[in-house]
Amino acid sequence: MTDDFIGDRYQRLTMYFRDKAALGGRPAKRPSAFKEYPGSRTVSLEGASIPEGGLWEALFSRRSRRTFTADPISLETLSRLVFAAQGVTARAGDIALRTAPSAGALYPIETYVLANRVEAVDPGLYHYNILRASLELIKEGNLGGSLAEAALGQGMCERAAAVFIWTSVMDRCKIKYAQRAYRYMYLDAGHVCENLYLAAEDLGLGCCGIGAFFDEEVNALLGVDAEEETTVYLAPVGPVKEKTR
Repeated sequence: MTDDFIGDRYQRLTMYFRDKAALGGRPAKRPSAFKEYPGSRTVSLEGASIPEGGLWEALFSRRSRRTFTADPISLETLSRLVFAAQGVTARAGDIALRTAPSAGALYPIETYVLANRVEAVDPGLYHYNILRASLELIKEGNLGGSLAEAALGQGMCERAAAVFIWTSVMDRCKIKYAQRAYRYMYLDAGHVCENLYLAAEDLGLGCCGIGAFFDEEVNALLGVDAEEETTVYLAPVGPVKEKTR
């Protein structure tokens, strides 16, 4: 990773390490949680009719849910979740268009799935082959504890039925957008994770995005080098003890 460019430096300097404190200062005062323009003319949106069911119900009920049960999910459920996150929906020449948008249709985000308890799937770490709509086994075994430790001790990575891990192949985006690619690749990851959130809600499951992890440790688990490909986001998903709004 080159230090000569601001985007590359940002990526390196914002990594978490066990033996180093997070860099940078914090504001002295907490800002207001909301912004208003007092005295302005307004148009009320209260009382608008929101359709029931489907997407609208998922939007209304979506929360980050962390209290996973030990119940498994089916392979069909996992397939639906993976499709919601990054499934191919159409072709435009050589471009495989996905369920989530991507800047310039460059799709730098790769999806990995850590299967803890998925019926008909051996526990282990898998890569989602988008073109073949299949999971490729990378490492066998119960790796949830290792991922939880790498995610700053967040035990939900071990308790959830599966954990989605997203990486970015930076040069896919940098080839067009240079250093601004770092903005876009994180936006792309956010689009993908929100799709997973909404699909999980619709399927009666819980989901929780995780941005706090020791970068080098998760990268090592995946076998990626942080130079060409690096971890950007995690999301455990699975049955939860209860769902409250």
